Amino acid sequence: MASLYAANGILLKRALRGAKFGGFLTCNRLSSLTWKVRYYAEVNDGNKASIPLNTSPIEFSSNISAHIAKKQDQKSANSALEVLSCTDDVTTQRTPNLPFEVKPLDRKQRNKVGSSNDSVLTQKAAKKLLKSYLQLSKPRLTVLVMLSCICSYALSPSAATVPELMSLTVGTALSSAAANAINMGREPDFDRRMVRTQARPVVRGLLTPKQAYKFALVTGSLGVSILYLGVNTTVAALGATNIALYAWIYTSLKRKHIINTWVGAIVGALPPLMGWCAANSLTDPGGWCLAGFLYAWQFPHFNTLSHNIRNEYKDAGYVMTCWKNPKLNARVAFRYSLLMFPLCFGLSYYNVTDWYYQLDSAIANAWLSYWAMKFWWQQRYNYSEKILKDRLKFNKGVALANVYARKTFWVSVLHLPAVLILAILHKKGRWDWLFESEAKSSKLSV
Repeated sequence: MASLYAANGILLKRALRGAKFGGFLTCNRLSSLTWKVRYYAEVNDGNKASIPLNTSPIEFSSNISAHIAKKQDQKSANSALEVLSCTDDVTTQRTPNLPFEVKPLDRKQRNKVGSSNDSVLTQKAAKKLLKSYLQLSKPRLTVLVMLSCICSYALSPSAATVPELMSLTVGTALSSAAANAINMGREPDFDRRMVRTQARPVVRGLLTPKQAYKFALVTGSLGVSILYLGVNTTVAALGATNIALYAWIYTSLKRKHIINTWVGAIVGALPPLMGWCAANSLTDPGGWCLAGFLYAWQFPHFNTLSHNIRNEYKDAGYVMTCWKNPKLNARVAFRYSLLMFPLCFGLSYYNVTDWYYQLDSAIANAWLSYWAMKFWWQQRYNYSEKILKDRLKFNKGVALANVYARKTFWVSVLHLPAVLILAILHKKGRWDWLFESEAKSSKLSV
C-alpha cells in the first residue's frame, strides 16, 4: 500500500505542477489520472480486484495565464485583419511590425507601376514582331544583293552621286525584301520539311502568309518607287522584273523542273546590271560582263550547297539537279567556274578595269575552278558503271564528294568579294593621278 500512495502522490503532483504553469486539466485528463492510480493499486496489491480509491473529480481554479493568452490571441487576430485590410487612403493604412521599412504606394504610383509593366511587355512584343519582319526579308541575302549592286555602280565609268547611290541602295534592298517575303509566304508547308528553312517566321507561325504578302506589297512598292524617282526608269523596271521573276516564276519552278536553278541565277545577275544602269546605258557591254559574272558564280556556289542537303530537297518536294542528276550538278558547277575567266577578261577588254586585273582575277578564279573540278571529277567517278555496282566504293566516293562540295562552297563565299574588290582596285583610270604626278615631276626636273 505504501507504493500505492506513492504513485498516487506522484500523479497528483504532476497534475498540480501542470496547472501551476498554465496547463488545462480537462475531464479526460482527470479520468486518465484516476485510471492510472487504480492501475498502480491493482498491480501493487497483486489482486485482480480493484482497491477502492477516492476517485472523485479534482477541482482546480481557472488558469489566469491561459485566459490572458487567449485574449492576446484574439487581439492579434483582430489587428492582423485590420492590417491586411486594403484602403486607398495611405495615411490611415497600417503596416505590421516588420524588420524593414515599408513605404505604401498611393493609387497613382500603383497605376504607374502597372502601366510601366504593360509598356515593357509591349516593347518586347514590338521587338519580336520587328525581328520577324526582318527575317522575312532574308537579311544576309539582301545584303549580298545590295553589295553586288553597289560594286557595279562603283565600277561604272560615269561620276557617282551620293543621292543616287542612296536611292539605289535603299530601293534595291526593299525590292529584294519584297521578293523574299513573297517566297516565304508561298512555301511554309515545304520550308518546314527542311532544317535549313525551319526557322523562318512564317513556318514558326510568327507571321501569317497574308502578313508576308502585305509586307511585300509595302516594301516592293516603296522600293520600285524609290528606284524610279531617285535613279531612273530602267533600274526601276529591272527591280520590278526581279521581284516577279523570283517570287512567282522561280518559286513555282522549284517544284516542277530543274531549270529553276538557271532561272534563279538570272535573279542574282540582275542587281549588278541595275547598279551599272544607274549611271550608264543598258546596252553597255561592261554591265553585261558584270551581270554574267554574277550569273556564272551562282552555279558553283549553289550546286555545292544543295549537294550536301540533297535529301532534304527531295523530301520537301523540290525538283533540284543535286538529287535528280548528281553528275550533271557537279559538271555544271565546274563548267560555270571556267566561264568566269573570259567574263573577267571582258571587264578589261571593255575598259572597265585595267589589264593588271587579269592576273589577280585569274588567281582567284583558278582557286575556285580547282575545287569545282575536284568535285566534278569525283562525282564523275562515283556514277561510273563500275563504281555503281560496288556499293562500298560508291559510298566512300560520295563521302569524298561531300568534302569537295563543302570546300568548293566556302571557296565561292570568299571568291566573290575578292574578285569584286580587286575589280574596284583595278578600275580603269583609278591610279592615273599617281602616274600623272610622277610624269609631271619628271618633266619639271628635266
